[in-house]
Amino acid sequence: MNRWIGRMARGALVALVGAGLPAWADPALWEVADARGQVRAHVFGTVHLCNATCFPLPAPVRAAFERADTLAVELDMRDPAVAATLLRAGSLPAGETLETRLPADLYADLSAAAARVGVPVQHVRVLQPWFASSFLVAMAAIQAGYSTDAGVDSVLQARAGRSGKALVALESAQRQVAALAGGGDGAQHAAMRQTLDMINQNQLPDYLGRVLAAWKSGDAAQLAALMFEGVDENAVAPLFAELIDRRNAEMSARIDALLVHPGVLFVAVGGGHLVGEGGIPARLAARGWQVRQVSPVTRQARGSY
Repeated sequence: MNRWIGRMARGALVALVGAGLPAWADPALWEVADARGQVRAHVFGTVHLCNATCFPLPAPVRAAFERADTLAVELDMRDPAVAATLLRAGSLPAGETLETRLPADLYADLSAAAARVGVPVQHVRVLQPWFASSFLVAMAAIQAGYSTDAGVDSVLQARAGRSGKALVALESAQRQVAALAGGGDGAQHAAMRQTLDMINQNQLPDYLGRVLAAWKSGDAAQLAALMFEGVDENAVAPLFAELIDRRNAEMSARIDALLVHPGVLFVAVGGGHLVGEGGIPARLAARGWQVRQVSPVTRQARGSY
């Protein structure tokens, strides 16, 4: 059973450590320059689950990627140690199950969601709540025609390998696991309810379509709203503080350190990490870099920091 779950571990982590398509606008692409105005990095907001409709990427993104010497991603998902770390951390201690760890109604919803995506519940009941949720999302997304292999991060990482670009990870698997597992039981249960409701009510395909539409149009406000759709914002606030706020601060510090080195950096992180005053672009500006949004064409007063 662990081997079967392990085959899905990589996809499950990507699916969560984000989250019907119109014609291309431009996803969010930011330019980071030094005090002399020399461009040192491009920061691109990605989606971790996608399909062929996400490609080709817009010309400004492709050009920025080609100019870069190094690709920086949240996590190197091609490292086999990542899936192994996830599987170890995502499994409950021997003898424990979610049937005893979760409220009865939440476990019933979990069982229904597992049945809907064609996964025996006994394979899910031995997983940590955060991993069970992300695993079921990955399975439901596959049913809806999405995959992590078509995720923008994964495609860019493959292209970087073929073109000989250096690759750096902004985080470790252990750090992402700590964030996914954070916030306490109340926040974990609230987030799980949102996930299971979407699966059991067959809302995930529509939701993913709206996420991709917001991503394609560079609609930061809509992306921010979608992160909290169908969930009690107060209940999940401790989890989102771990998943978004703290990680934004840490990844910004890591990017800042990488910019000391020569060359141009292309940073590809989930689009939700670029949103608002706590997003990575704003945090890099606070560290003294000149940060400017280059796509989509800015329709707001604040297109730079």
